[in-house]
Amino acid sequence: MSPPLIQRYTMNLATPECSPGSEWYRAFIALENDIAGVLPYLNAALKGRLDYNHKAGILLWESEDRKRYAFRPHEIAIAPIFSREEAQTLTDSIVGTINDVWDRRGEIKPNLEGKKALPNVLDILRLLPRTNCKECGSPTCMAFAAVLRSDSAQLSRCPYLSEDAYLKLVS
Repeated sequence: MSPPLIQRYTMNLATPECSPGSEWYRAFIALENDIAGVLPYLNAALKGRLDYNHKAGILLWESEDRKRYAFRPHEIAIAPIFSREEAQTLTDSIVGTINDVWDRRGEIKPNLEGKKALPNVLDILRLLPRTNCKECGSPTCMAFAAVLRSDSAQLSRCPYLSEDAYLKLVS
């Protein structure tokens, strides 16, 4: 067992610059050690939505509980955070996860690939019937295309959309 990659860090909370007076915060974790070497392993091991830019050394992750993480060589940012206690809990958890993945890196095939860019809403619209039938629950096909762009789990809401055609577009 190797020594933990992250041994010392400081965590600070800040309000989001784009939303003064917001009810949530961002946690910033400044790291003493460089974690760039673990990013490809995290990209392979974490579950949820991921985007990795190996050249820039940035990994973005939206966890299954909808928290957003940004990993850089000497820092981690987490949002949204609603209390100092939550920030500390999430910080302890992600530091533990990083150290665990680092310890198991010999068992994990690193993934250097980032995700493909999201498809254009108009490209998704071309796959829809464009009848504005509202069977999907959206007022228009354009509105449904916008929803589908960011949440492919909604795919089954349109009975006229070919899953194969959609997967071809996004793969």
